[in-house]
Amino acid sequence: MKITVYRQACCSQDDQLGPLEAEYNIGADTTFSSLIQDVVKSNFLQFSSSHNRITGEIDGKEMVVVFCQHITNNRQPEFKISPSTSAIDLLNDKKLSFYFRHV
Repeated sequence: MKITVYRQACCSQDDQLGPLEAEYNIGADTTFSSLIQDVVKSNFLQFSSSHNRITGEIDGKEMVVVFCQHITNNRQPEFKISPSTSAIDLLNDKKLSFYFRHV
């Protein structure tokens, strides 16, 4: 299944240069944790010194907080739900969006 992930820009230059959305393929056995790992490894999420953590939301509910690896000494994502939740079941026709909520 192909999903689109959206993110808020971390600054005005990022807003202009983007990209602010990316596509990922997930399988029936993909966990939410492995999806987040793929998003982080792809360097899709962008950070700045004042925007060093970003919240992943589905339908306005916080699902995960991802931290800038360079600024926060490789701090791991904080999941608000079970990381082993099926990504397909969780996203079923919903969108995963990342926003800066801690600025």
